[in-house]
Amino acid sequence: MDLPTFSPEDVISFLLVLLRVGTLIMLMPVLGHRLVPGPVKIGLIGLMSLLLYPIVRTSLPQVPSSPELLIVLATQEILIAAMLAMLAQLIFSAAQFAGQIMSYQMGLAIANVFDPASSAQIAVVGQFAAVLAMLVWVSVGAHNTFLMSLVDSFYLMPIGHPWHINAWDALNDAAANMFVLALRMVAPMLLLLFFLYVALGLLARAVPQIQVFFVSFPLTVALGFLSFALAIPMIISLMHDSFLGLSWQVPNLLRALAGS
Repeated sequence: MDLPTFSPEDVISFLLVLLRVGTLIMLMPVLGHRLVPGPVKIGLIGLMSLLLYPIVRTSLPQVPSSPELLIVLATQEILIAAMLAMLAQLIFSAAQFAGQIMSYQMGLAIANVFDPASSAQIAVVGQFAAVLAMLVWVSVGAHNTFLMSLVDSFYLMPIGHPWHINAWDALNDAAANMFVLALRMVAPMLLLLFFLYVALGLLARAVPQIQVFFVSFPLTVALGFLSFALAIPMIISLMHDSFLGLSWQVPNLLRALAGS
């Protein structure tokens, strides 16, 4: 039995598919986390590329012979996958940003822990919110949505298709929604702590003998943790809706990139 032969064009086309798949998996939440072993990522990237290539082979354009055009195509594939992964990372950033605000308002800005994902020191509440976002991500099956969108991306935004300016508007809207989502998560705590600070200010004005600074710290920490615990169901619901919204945000971004 003769072994199948592959032309140089087939190899280059497969490498372009590998670039889009590999970049998306490396930057995608949870699967692209630094704690996931490298061999697991490499094996998943290779397996996904081998499974996808026969499916999307008919939609691939003719490979250009110019090295300069090949470099442009490779760069374009990396950027497309990075944009798709950024849509999900923005939701994780919103959760972590909300946790940072909570820690600062509670007086726990100094209580930081090491985050292996970003190699930086972040607040304890922010780390908890990031872990909570990972659990919600897996529970709603958002990783499956991304992998399915990866297949559709080769049809909605084929390799070598020119970009459209509408894509930047879609990315700007996603970045703006990150801050809106973070404020919605932290709003209950900010409201309660605002009334607490107002009450402490009035108390300090009415009774100057009371050391409000020493009284306020345990109160803000206790009320902050209490409000955060009560707001966890709401935070999970917001994350759940945001991750489910990726099922239409990702195709919309691809259509905006393609100008359709």
